[in-house]
This record gives sequence, C-alpha cells and structure tokens, in this order.
Amino acid sequence: MKTTLLTALAAAALAAGCSKSDTGTPCVKIAPTIQTRVTGLHFDTGDRIGLSIAKGSETYVQNVLMTYDGTAFTAPDLLWYNDSNEKSTLTAYHPYSGQGMPAEFSVALDQTSGAASSDLLVAVKKDVTPTSAPVGMLFYHVMSQLTIVITNNSDASVTGVTVGGLVPTAVVDYTVPSAAAKGGAAASDVEAFEVTAGAAYRVILVPQQAALTVTVATNDGKSRSKTLSSAQLESGKRYDMSVVVTNIDIDVELSGEVVDWGDGGSLDGGEGGDEGGGEGGDPGTLSYGGVDYPTATIGGRVWMTRNLRYLPDGAQVGTGIWYPCRGSEGSNDAEYVAERGLLYSFTTALGSTAAASGTPVRGICPPGWHVPTGAEIEQMIASPEYDASLLRSAGMWNSETGRYLPETKGYLMSCTPQDGGSGYQALSYSSGGIVAGLAPFPAGNGVSLRCVKDS
Repeated sequence: MKTTLLTALAAAALAAGCSKSDTGTPCVKIAPTIQTRVTGLHFDTGDRIGLSIAKGSETYVQNVLMTYDGTAFTAPDLLWYNDSNEKSTLTAYHPYSGQGMPAEFSVALDQTSGAASSDLLVAVKKDVTPTSAPVGMLFYHVMSQLTIVITNNSDASVTGVTVGGLVPTAVVDYTVPSAAAKGGAAASDVEAFEVTAGAAYRVILVPQQAALTVTVATNDGKSRSKTLSSAQLESGKRYDMSVVVTNIDIDVELSGEVVDWGDGGSLDGGEGGDEGGGEGGDPGTLSYGGVDYPTATIGGRVWMTRNLRYLPDGAQVGTGIWYPCRGSEGSNDAEYVAERGLLYSFTTALGSTAAASGTPVRGICPPGWHVPTGAEIEQMIASPEYDASLLRSAGMWNSETGRYLPETKGYLMSCTPQDGGSGYQALSYSSGGIVAGLAPFPAGNGVSLRCVKDS
C-alpha cells in the first residue's frame, strides 16, 4: 500500500495528538491489526477511523475521529473514563464518515480508480478497561471481493469489466461484524478496477444472493455478457472468477484458489476447506488470523503449504517482521505477500520462548501448531510426498547489513538453535526448488516460516 499524503487537517490532528489530563487519566489509543486490505496489509499514516465506546448500555463516546500516526490511532484529548476497573466495548470502523457510524454502507459504482473506499473494515473489542497502552483491535472485512481473471481469445483488447444485478447498499451489523444487502434497494452496475491490464479486474460488492451479470467490454465497441442465475456472496469472503473471452461470447468458470480474504469457495455454492489439514497427503485448510492456509500431510506430519503472513496484535512490519523481497526491496503488494508470505526474525517467531535443541516451540503459530525443528524440515524434504513446487522463495532480510537478499533464494525457519542461541538453523533453497540444506543464520535475520501441526 502506498503511503497516503497527509492533508493539512490530518497533519494538524497528528501534531495536536493527545496528552494526559492533569489527574493523570490516560489517552485512548488503538493499535490496529488488519486482515489483507484491498490496498495492502496495514494502515497508512493519516488514515482515519471512527471509534465508539460503550459502558454497558451507556455511550461514553460516539464516532470519534481517530488518525493513524504510523503506530497507533489517536485523537486530540480523547481520554479514558475515570473508573479503571469498569469494562467497556470498543467499536471502530474504516473509512471514517463524518455523518456518523454508518448503519448503511454503499460501495462505489465506479471502482475503476481503486476500491479502497468501498472496503469497509470493522473491529470490535469487548471487556476493555482504561489503560495507558494502545488497545489492540483486529479489523475485519464486511463486504465481499470478486477477482475476475480474463483469458482473451478474441481479436480485440479488453477495455473494462462491469458487474451488474446486485444491490450496492448494505445494512451493517457491528456486533458480529457483518453486512447484508438492504432489502428493497435497486440493483446497479459496478465498474471494476483493473489490476493487470486486460487480464485481471477486482471489485468490492455487497454480500447477497442474487443473479450476477458479468460484462466484458472490448476496444472494437462490443460488449459480451454472462449471467449467473444465483450467486451467493458472503460477508468477508473473496471469490475468484475465470472468464474466457471469444469473438462471439464469454465463458465463465467459477473456481480458483482464494488467497487474500476468508475462503468463500465457488460462487455456485462451493465450500471452504476443512480446518486443520488433510490426511494421507490430501489437502486441507488451516484458518488463522483471518487467513486460510492450504495444508497437506508430508512425511506423516501436517504442514502449511504456504508461507505464514500473520501479524500479531500490535506488531508492525519493519520491526522483526518484513515484507517479502521483490528485486532488491520489500513488496507490500497484497497478492505478492499472499503468495510469498512475510519474513520473520527468530526472536519474533518464537516470542519470548527459549528454544531447546530439538524441542518444538509454538511461537506465533496457531494453537496446536509449532515452528518446525531442523529434524522435521529434513524429514519433510526426504518424504515421498514432498515436491519442490511446495516451496516459495521470498528472499531474506539481513539484519547485519540492513538489506534484503533477493527472492531468487528462499530460507525456511526452524526453531533449532545454533551457536549457543545467537543463531538458528534454516533451510536454504533456490527459487527453482533446489535445496542446499540446513545452515546457521543470525537470530535477527528475517526468513520465511511454515507451521507444523502438533503430533
């Protein structure tokens, strides 16, 4: 996500900040964690949310504008209430609306310049007591996302994609959070954003079940359409659609791996994967931190078959966690991160747990899973089920030089310490899947991580 330029108003708000009251009452601060957003993985400096705080049935503050300063959301003079033991519920949303926390939300009908303004994010945190530390809140998508991948077999170039037949206004339920189409509202056409010229388009839609029409326009002045009689779009889900364009018509195939948002499966009623991983080499799905990771049994152990891209509460990319390398720099492109994962230092991956040689450590892996040992990695690559295509190279962050090593190489973390704990073992391999073996690396270096299910 590209850094947003601060407006004069946002700059003034940031400069004002928030200071404690004369009685020492702390300011309210929000440390956001975000599921993959349309425009990237994190909030930008200057981004704005609305925050409401409720103490039981009593409203303490309603729709307070908070601005992101690069670390947390703050608001000038927004202080906690005096009773440090009284619990409250915090509700936040993005993008901010000066008209109040929207009970209804409409996606943009023209998303050709981008879909960020249509990507409604909601976070709810219960049982919060006043604190001087930022409150961690996880923001969820409540709209649906459709990515349309085009194979153009016609003689003309694709110039645009429109999705029609759907209601563009949603009623928002902040308690879940979720959204659904407003009853009785009229359907409209939504113009999609071009992700890759003539090849991939993306659109944010209101969750609903309805007939969906996809129209592809070409530079010969023609339009080709296809209607799905009953498309089911669920709140917070992403769907992929393959479209083949010919000189006469278009053919629509509702399939494809869902990688960025929650797994919505196929629009014709397919389900997401099973949680926890498949057995006997069969694929499964692990849901963690709002992301679905494919899994498979390799060498008798259930492995994630994609690199981890989990951000713990309060964590920031650039401190113990880095974007994957593309060329000579880190890339925050959402699809690239979904494919390559994030890079983690040994310390960040294990948390505060000290690793003993050969002892699995959960670290930042989900419950029931752990950071693999060196022996488990060696067992995986020696297994008959192992295939080099399972590896994803994302380069390395070199903590000693402060530079990236390119994505032509990949490094898979183990929790097996090296050199008295100042380093650790990681599997080194090329982008073509050629394995060099385990080697020691400094504990501060950033490498890829895949979790293994506990036995």
